[in-house]
This record gives sequence, C-alpha cells and structure tokens, in this order.
Amino acid sequence: MSLKKRCSRTASRTLSSGDANPLRCATSPRCVHHWHYDFRVNSRRYRASTETADKHKARDIEARERARILEGRHGIRRQPDIGFREFTTIYLRDHAEIHKRSVRRDREIIKTLHRFFGSLVLHEITRHRIEQFKRERLLGRWRAHKQKRSAKPVQPATVNRELDTLKSIFSKAVEWGKLIESPARGVKRLPVENRRTRILSLDEQRRLLKACKAKLRAIVTVALITSARIGEVLSLRWDQCQDGHITFLRTKNGKARRIPLSATLAAVLAEQPQLTAWVFTNPRTGRPYVSVASSFRRALARAKITTGDVTIHTLRHTALSRMIEAGYDDYTVMEISGHSSTRMLARYAHPTDERKQDALESFSVVTNWSHRTGRDDPRQSDAADEMPVTGDPVWVGVGGPHGTRTHDLRVANAALSQLS
Repeated sequence: MSLKKRCSRTASRTLSSGDANPLRCATSPRCVHHWHYDFRVNSRRYRASTETADKHKARDIEARERARILEGRHGIRRQPDIGFREFTTIYLRDHAEIHKRSVRRDREIIKTLHRFFGSLVLHEITRHRIEQFKRERLLGRWRAHKQKRSAKPVQPATVNRELDTLKSIFSKAVEWGKLIESPARGVKRLPVENRRTRILSLDEQRRLLKACKAKLRAIVTVALITSARIGEVLSLRWDQCQDGHITFLRTKNGKARRIPLSATLAAVLAEQPQLTAWVFTNPRTGRPYVSVASSFRRALARAKITTGDVTIHTLRHTALSRMIEAGYDDYTVMEISGHSSTRMLARYAHPTDERKQDALESFSVVTNWSHRTGRDDPRQSDAADEMPVTGDPVWVGVGGPHGTRTHDLRVANAALSQLS
C-alpha cells in the first residue's frame, strides 16, 4: 500500500511569489487533508485522491481500486506475460496452418513483424506503437523478409497486408484469453489507389499469344477464355474438367464456380498430356506450377508490349472487359467470373472510346432556340421548326411513342441505359 498526503510539516511557509504555501500543514499527517493513493500495475501508474482524511478508509479505497483494476473493470486485467514472438508461433500452428491458404505469406509477414514487435510482451504493444510501425515501414527503416540490402520504403498496400496479419494475431490473442483488448482496434489501413485498369488490345492479345511458348500459351488462353485468376488456372485438375464443364475449386472467396466447356477451351485442354492429376504440370517437379510470372514477362518482351502496367492479372481484366463490351448482361458475366456483386464487377468494365462515342450519339436533344431568341439558328434542323414553341428540351428517339414526351431527365437516362 502506498498512501500519502500532499501536505507537509517541513514545507516552506511561502512560495516564490510571496504567497502562503497551501501545502504547509503543521499537523500533517493528522490533519483534515485527504489521503492519496499511488501504485503501479503492469508498469502503469495509478494515482488519485481517496476523498477522505481517515487513513483506514483510505486503505480500503486503495485496495478496492487496485482490485477493480486487476479484475479488468478499467480495461487492464492481470494478463499473462506471453511474448509476441512466442504467441505468433502458437498463432501459426493453431490457426493459420489449419484455416488459412495464405499461411506461407503469413510466415513471411510475421518475420517482418518480429523485427519491430518480437522483443515485446503481448500486452505491452499499444496503438501508438502500431502507428509507428506503419510510419517506419513507409519510410523504409525496417527490412522485409529475406531482404539483404538496406531497407527501402514499401508500398501502402504492403503495409496494409502486414497490418491485416497483425490484426488477425491480436484478434486470436483476445479470443484465446491472452489479451483483454486488441491494440490494433481502430488502427486504420492506409489509402491505396493502385487499381489497374489496363486491358490488352486485340493486336496486343494476338502478339502475346504468338510470343508465348506451348505450355504458357495454353495457360494464357484458358485465362483469357474463362477470366479465371491465374491461381485457379494453375491449380486446375483433370477431375474438375468433366461432363462438359470446368469447376474451379480453389477460388478467392472459397465458393466453387462451374462454367460450361466451350469448343475452343475443350481443344486447348485436349492438347495437354494427362500425365498427372493436374492439367498444367511442371515437368521438373511433377507438381502444378506455382507461378508463371517470369515466363509471362519474357513473353511480353518478345511481343514488344513494353508498358509496365501489364501483369498476369491483366488477362482477367481483358477477358471480363471483352464479355461486357460484347453486350452480355452483368449476371451472366458474374456467374463466369465468380463476383458476388455488380459493384465488384464494375472495376473490370473498361469501355473503349468508340463505345463511349456510340453512347453519346445514341440520342439527340433538340431545343427550339429560334423561337426563344428571335434569331434563326442555322444548326437547327427542319424537324425542329415543326416542334411546339417551348423553351424546354424535347427528347427525340427516346422513350415511348412519338407523341409521348418526357421532361424528366431521370426517366430519359433510365431509357438510355436500357438501350445501351
């Protein structure tokens, strides 16, 4: 117990300003001034007034406050002193390796997190320290996993992935009783503006397919036809290509996706030797390809596609944009691509300039300006002279019968969206 009074018999009688010192008390501690408690729990200091001059009551108040803090009523319960490095081992073993497909990436991120949080006890990590981690990663003060050279600034998207893993670790710590509250709660992700809108033109698509070697050409063709992600294509098995359909099982959202087998797609699959359970097998390992990014970059160089914004995921953008440009409805495209909402599908819709021009020319607005101004407008057609004298625009070729007109732009725009 640590109780004390702020007054003192030995304090000076006056302050430097010449005023009387209010803390001087000739009868302290047997005076009417209140007792104050002062103690620490988990390296955190707690001090306040007991609002009583009775020392016995002050001791009871201090004991109750200490118990309340230890029981967690102030959000700081007595917590096990488990280190961050130790708990991440438990996290990987009991959660990530069982439930997450990204466990390999999680291991790499955790090694980076160890450089910043590895020496700390789990409940010593604060929200401010996490914000410092974000700042120092952006400034390039901490090296990434397997990075031998000096640290370099990383992209906000990389920091967000590391932050997501850190939040998952703290969430499991709370769930398993190792932590009272996650310090990462309320820590915001960094804004990221890296959505690629690049699609291949028809000429680039032909050059790329011509530049690809046999196995890579088949993989690229399947991706362009099905709009599947490259991971879904590389993990495709022969037992998923049956009864005139292809079933993608290892999808991003975890839901199986079944699409019909087209004639072109069937011809591509028929050319692949069925040596193993996988459609695209690496002959050196006998296992499916892990990545074809290096081969894809070499094919881009041979095809003379030199812009750096073309990646393997551009194939998915291109395939979906082709379907939408061809006029297929959103729900048909969503069944093929695996998107759960039209909002997610919208980022793949990249109308060409010709398509935009056609949309702009799909209607005409004729306004009888000559009747309003008293001047003849040479740009006005003969049909406009036969229009009723009004200053409001009349929509031609949109809506119902010729005699039905509407001045509500929302109705007209709705009709235009149906026509386009």
